[in-house]
Amino acid sequence: MKTAQRILHTATQLFNERGERNVTASDIALELDISPGNLYYHFKGKDGILSALFNGCYRELAGVLAAPLLEEQFFSGIDPLERSWLFLTVLTEVMYSNRFLYLNVTDLMQRYPEIDRGMRRLLNLKRQAGRQLATELLAPVSIQSHPARLHHVADSMAMTLMYWMSFEQLADASKTPQQTLHQAVLQTLSHCAPYLGVEQADFYAECELINARLLDGHR
Repeated sequence: MKTAQRILHTATQLFNERGERNVTASDIALELDISPGNLYYHFKGKDGILSALFNGCYRELAGVLAAPLLEEQFFSGIDPLERSWLFLTVLTEVMYSNRFLYLNVTDLMQRYPEIDRGMRRLLNLKRQAGRQLATELLAPVSIQSHPARLHHVADSMAMTLMYWMSFEQLADASKTPQQTLHQAVLQTLSHCAPYLGVEQADFYAECELINARLLDGHR
């Protein structure tokens, strides 16, 4: 691994473990056992590292979120709920790998205009993906004929994805990464349930079965 890649990898680990505010460029250099000068040769200090990490994360998340927007029938198929679950799992895995961005998102957006603009674009993409996901899962109740309801579900999904990691850190920091990820997916999908009427219980039951099966696979 090249030095620049090692710097980014180590910075991500330290930011995730300690919080971005609590890590300096010198901390990163010390962890890598390189001189601060060597670090500054590759990046313009901590701000340069943070910019590179955010840009990489943005590209990855935007790529995942673009998939359902580019393919109209992305969530259609034999089991749209499971397909939706897997899509959201991939998305939350990328977010979790860069969780320092989400655990301190308001502060980072206030300090870095680049992150502010990027996070707003990502939020819009999450709302669009949520709208398409809800359209498919709520097809039996014709949610498209109620634009305000569809808008509400999409916003609730986007809000959950945006702030779930902060909530989990406050509520139960003892959860494993996989428990955190799949709980985020379950919580996101649960916003569809109230609109399903008599099918609500079946929807929850199927979600819980998928959740249990995937968690068992990680043991």
